[in-house]
Amino acid sequence: MNRVLSGYFDDAHRGLQRQSKSLAAGVGSTSQVQLPPLRPGGGAGVGVEEDPSAWGLLNESKSLGSLEFTRQEALRGVQADQYQQALQTSAKLARKVKALQDQLSVTSAKKEAFKAQAQRLEREFRSGRDQNDALQKDLLEAKREADYLTKEAQEAIQMMTEMRKAHIAEVKLLQRGLAARGGSDQTRNRVNEMADLVDKVGRAVVQRDEAIRDKTQMQAQLNKALKDLRSSSDDCAKFRKQNKQLSDSLKEARRKGQYAPPKPSVGPEDDSDAEFEDELRQFEKRFEILEEGPAGLDVLASNLSKDKQNLEKKVRAQQDTIKSLNSTIDNWKQLGGQKDQQIQDLSAKLEKVMRDHALFEEQIAQKQREIALQVEEERAALEARISELELECDNARADADGMEKASTRLTRELVKVHEQYSGGAPAPAAGGGASGAGAAGGGTAGGEGGGAPGGNWTKVASADNAEAKTGERLKLEVYKDGEAVELRAREAPDGEEFRVPVDAGLLKELDEADPWADLFGRAGVDPGPPRRVVVGTRLGEKEVQLQPSGASVLLTAYRYSAKRFYLAGMDLLSQKMLSLAVTESNLTQELEAKIRGCTTDAAVFDVLAAALRAAGVGGGGGGLKLAG
Repeated sequence: MNRVLSGYFDDAHRGLQRQSKSLAAGVGSTSQVQLPPLRPGGGAGVGVEEDPSAWGLLNESKSLGSLEFTRQEALRGVQADQYQQALQTSAKLARKVKALQDQLSVTSAKKEAFKAQAQRLEREFRSGRDQNDALQKDLLEAKREADYLTKEAQEAIQMMTEMRKAHIAEVKLLQRGLAARGGSDQTRNRVNEMADLVDKVGRAVVQRDEAIRDKTQMQAQLNKALKDLRSSSDDCAKFRKQNKQLSDSLKEARRKGQYAPPKPSVGPEDDSDAEFEDELRQFEKRFEILEEGPAGLDVLASNLSKDKQNLEKKVRAQQDTIKSLNSTIDNWKQLGGQKDQQIQDLSAKLEKVMRDHALFEEQIAQKQREIALQVEEERAALEARISELELECDNARADADGMEKASTRLTRELVKVHEQYSGGAPAPAAGGGASGAGAAGGGTAGGEGGGAPGGNWTKVASADNAEAKTGERLKLEVYKDGEAVELRAREAPDGEEFRVPVDAGLLKELDEADPWADLFGRAGVDPGPPRRVVVGTRLGEKEVQLQPSGASVLLTAYRYSAKRFYLAGMDLLSQKMLSLAVTESNLTQELEAKIRGCTTDAAVFDVLAAALRAAGVGGGGGGLKLAG
């Protein structure tokens, strides 16, 4: 456009020069030239006088000679047309570039939207991960607490078991001491020693309880320190995360502060008629300002000053923005320094807690070693003392058994002498039961007793009016022929006589010191049919736990028939003898069905032991009963 205007003024200037030459040749030379007005009604140029002759000359068509085209002018016109075509092509390309820029703007907007969506998803993923980490921490904490509680429960159960064993041992020792209290001075001295030993055991138990209590307190302190350590670790991780976020924000702020906006690309101007008219009007305005002189320059200067003020305001706003960004960066730096200081302080606290934790563990281990060493020493001393006391007790029991056997032999000899001098039948057992049978042991030597028909049977023991385990009254006699043994029994007062052979296996089960008393104690009645006297079959003997008290009882079971059993036991805690006769009157149908389904004696024993209940076991009275 500027080139077109400059060409327009050049052509006008050359035409005026040609006109001035023609006027100089015709009417004389003049130094003043009248310029035509740019638009109708325009004023004359500065320094041009009004000359009617000049106006007459200018109004003629002599100036049209400047419109004759020379070769150069034609070339310039062709070149101007080519320039116009090039400008139009450039404008089209500019429009295409603008369309591409619009597409690029849309693409950039989509990119920003996708970026915002990705950031939002990343924040959601980060929050989900934080929640997952928190849940994992809670789960680990719950597992640690469960393990700790389980360990405490196991230790408590173990301690209760040890205390129970110690208590049982103390009770047994006290029972032995009480049983031997009425003896000699040596026995009383043993009781005193036993009491001292029990006192020492009690002190050891108290010391162990105190050590366990100290251990529990130290363990609680350790758990508290561990909780504080975990909370400090969590705070440290949180601060590190915040510090990382602040560092990222600081980097982003620095990047934005160093951002240089791209300069707008100046594309080729569209050489349209509207733009040409606008530029032409602007040029005319400028020309009018120049025509107006100093006033126009003042207006131009005022406009330029306004533009300058606007630009200065923009510059100040940009500088204020830069200052605020710099202050924000400084604040971020200060905050980052504070966070670093907090991290260092927390690290120092963490190291201190770790050292205290290590010291606590070392103290706990040292205390455990000391307690274990002390307990082992006291245990070894107590075991040695208990071994000595048990040895002494065994010796005393052996002496007592020997004296009892001697007394029994002496009693038998006296009975024999009495029978020899009296010349009568053997004396019946006094008091019945097992004690009567034991007193009647040793019949007449070499003679038949009780009128036993057939063979060389000799009566060796008898018991009149003895109470059987099944509740009947029996008259019992034992006859022997060499190695053969036979039990003859009849129900009192005049029942039918039954003969029960006693095999070698049954003899081995009997008591060696007084087998016939043990045999009389196992006699009972099978209601049949047919009704008969039998010797109870031993089902088994072992320690069982009675419900609901959980007392330990050494139980022995005998069977007399499918519905009759006898259960005898001893409470291991109170050393009390317990017994129960199971007959048709107290045998339930459910228990009978279970017994009938058993195939072995051990199974029957287990069924009876499971159905057995304690009635006041461990106290002053009580016994055994069946469930239901």
